[in-house]
Amino acid sequence: MKDLIKRILREEVSKRFTKGSSNAQSLIIKHMEKIISKTTRIIPPIEENYGNYGEEWCKNGEAVIEVRYYMFSEDNEEEEKFNMGSLFVDENEINFLTKILQVRKSYVLNVITEWYDEKYATKFGQETGHPEFEIDETIETDSPRKCYQMIDVDNISSEEMINYLDKETAYRRDEIEGFSSDKLKSTYRSVYNSRLNNIGNRN
Repeated sequence: MKDLIKRILREEVSKRFTKGSSNAQSLIIKHMEKIISKTTRIIPPIEENYGNYGEEWCKNGEAVIEVRYYMFSEDNEEEEKFNMGSLFVDENEINFLTKILQVRKSYVLNVITEWYDEKYATKFGQETGHPEFEIDETIETDSPRKCYQMIDVDNISSEEMINYLDKETAYRRDEIEGFSSDKLKSTYRSVYNSRLNNIGNRN
């Protein structure tokens, strides 16, 4: 029922905001597929992504398209449930499509949301065992994020990782030293990638 309501609402948005060209939808989809064809998909580990699932379509180290599937857990429940999905696209691409097709921005965003939801979110949901994954909104971004980097921490000494986390986080040094090997590596990668996007800098 929820999917049916969503589809009806999207169809109404399409009818309301399109201006003329019946080919607008196919041209928007073709443009977005072209963008994705030139990227590499990266899936950050959920334990290093605040417990959320994500997809990053990357080119030259930057996320051209980014998707976040937000999870949450209710009180007294360990199992996390899907909350909502957000798709992030460079505002320059949205403005380009709006201008060249002479359609409302709301229409472009709606078409992109439905396209990604039906083709890619559904596939990702199957890959991760979460068939409930869907895209609720498409959001414009004015600056792309740096893509997640799977650092080879096996080539970094424990002391170096401890020193880095001691400097970059609010953890006490003795607390960091008590981390298991896996937790130390995971925390190092998570903090390192956050700092690439200027998230949580202590300076």
